[in-house]
Amino acid sequence: MRTFLNAANVMTSSSLAAGVAALMLIGEGRLGWALAAIGVAALLDSVDGYVARRTGACGPFGCHLDALADLVAFGLAPALMLHEGVLSSVPVLGAGASIAFVVAGAWRLARFPLIEDREHFIGLPIPPAGLIAAGLTVLALPGAVAVVLCLLLSLLMVSEFAVPTLAELGRLVRRRPAVAIVRGEHAPVRLIAGRRARVHRDHGGRGRGFHDDERSAA
Repeated sequence: MRTFLNAANVMTSSSLAAGVAALMLIGEGRLGWALAAIGVAALLDSVDGYVARRTGACGPFGCHLDALADLVAFGLAPALMLHEGVLSSVPVLGAGASIAFVVAGAWRLARFPLIEDREHFIGLPIPPAGLIAAGLTVLALPGAVAVVLCLLLSLLMVSEFAVPTLAELGRLVRRRPAVAIVRGEHAPVRLIAGRRARVHRDHGGRGRGFHDDERSAA
């Protein structure tokens, strides 16, 4: 027990508890509070991985616990919300779409540790899919539209569609050339950081050529 007791696993367990609380609230018909509980689970889920990496607590136990918490909070709870809310007007198709969402989420979670790609998620991750599905209940969409969107989310989770990770999105944003505007007396002058980067690369290339010439002469 003490081996697995750390801050990251406590946060993941809290995310699981929030998912269970959402299920209880759905049973009581309090869908708004259930959505809030799913939001709390999403907040905890977005932080527990970072805490695990910072504290060196990454391991199989935490990964399995995280998958179980995600299936409850972002699979079962949103599917039940849809079934009790907008999909109740479509008896057979609504139940089938809810079940398909849970099964697709389970497949997505089971496939996740088998794919080694640190820059992209393969398939739509279950947390955003669950949040979108739960949000459909609050929007009170027509039952047929909700069925189509629920099935679409299910297909996106089990698809091979590449979704950039948050870390990769951050790197892409930082790679964009920064543009600074300096206002002079008559007109604005744009200084593009990309130009300075090219100048540095040119100097670096010339430096390498000079060293190559030195080696040839020797």
